[in-house]
Amino acid sequence: MKKVWHSLLTKYIVLILIALGFLQLVVILYMVGINFERLVSKVPTIEEIEERWTEDVYEATTDDVDGIVQDWHTQYSQASFFYVNSNGKLVKKWYIHAASKIPEHWDTVTTTRFIQSHYGSPTFTVIRFVGNKDANGFLVLQIERDTLEPAKMESGFLYIAFLLMFAFLGISLLFFMRILKRLVNLEEAMTIREMDGLPIRTEVKKKDEIGAVEQAFNNMVDELREAKKRELEEEQLRRELIANLSHDLKTPLTKMRAQLQNVSADQAQHLDHSISMMSHLIENLMSYSLLTANKMRYHAKDARIDRLVNQSIASWYPLFEEQGFEVELEVEELSWHIDKLWLERILDNLLQNVLRHANEGKFIRVVVQNNQIMVRDKGQGFVDHAHTKGAGIGLSIVELMAEKMNLSLVIDNTAYGTTVQLYPKD
Repeated sequence: MKKVWHSLLTKYIVLILIALGFLQLVVILYMVGINFERLVSKVPTIEEIEERWTEDVYEATTDDVDGIVQDWHTQYSQASFFYVNSNGKLVKKWYIHAASKIPEHWDTVTTTRFIQSHYGSPTFTVIRFVGNKDANGFLVLQIERDTLEPAKMESGFLYIAFLLMFAFLGISLLFFMRILKRLVNLEEAMTIREMDGLPIRTEVKKKDEIGAVEQAFNNMVDELREAKKRELEEEQLRRELIANLSHDLKTPLTKMRAQLQNVSADQAQHLDHSISMMSHLIENLMSYSLLTANKMRYHAKDARIDRLVNQSIASWYPLFEEQGFEVELEVEELSWHIDKLWLERILDNLLQNVLRHANEGKFIRVVVQNNQIMVRDKGQGFVDHAHTKGAGIGLSIVELMAEKMNLSLVIDNTAYGTTVQLYPKD
């Protein structure tokens, strides 16, 4: 139940109910306002006065006229009266204002004009025959309408209505401004980053839907920070492991090279090749570690790609020739904005993979043209064979370096050979 009460939906429904209450209150005030005087002083309506006057005069005789006038004057001190007999003569008048002109003689025309002149006028006029008989003449009652109708409160009602409307708008604005402020704070927490690159926590002030989102966001930030901490610890451990492993491996390799002079020439050549391959793997391991940690320096500048490819092929050519490879080279002048050392490392890894994993085909073709570098062999396809998995770290380095240099790397690997294409993105 407590959770439902803290819900924004519940608060919004309450706000709507308050608005409906305001509307009902406005209607009630309007109804009270237009009848306020009547409700307070119990002033009868014009219809009620006309009905009572008719009843009193119809039940009276000519002798009761004075009594009727006095009774009504007691209740309505501002009323005026006059009596005309059956002959059309003004017999008597009571409390008539000096400015009022009452005809002394009445006939059909006079009576008609009098009725016409007072119909809908500010003076409420009622004419009734005494005893409801023409022979008794008629008795007339006149009262100013503004003394009978209640004082209306149109202006007061408008003030109250506007006041209530602005009060409701103010409450609604305050409600949504608070929601907006909380959403802005949450947005800032998502946007602002601390020193570790993670978003900051936000303060949870209320236990509603937005509060639940804020709490979930804080939980996510805590989980990210904990994962970041574990990642840093694992990264540091991995770097230390790779550094120690590389050092431990290089030391015996150096000793092995020093002892090559004690073996035969064929054995020395074979061991030197193995040591070189192992040394290259260690360098790849170190490079991969530095690349993934963004610690490997990258200096891009304009470079002649055709010259770099020629230099790489020239350095690897003796090894290909020793293994009996057919080497084809087709180079056109080409320039890219890259890091020369990185591209040389990419070419070394690609050529080494061909030497190690495409030895059966005894063929390599390197082409530099159409703004791309292509390396093709006729091996069995190093990706699909278990005994060639050693190419993994070398290709990973090629992919990482190509991505950081904004180069596209496309590898088409089949059982009849592998084609590697390298070209700038867009």
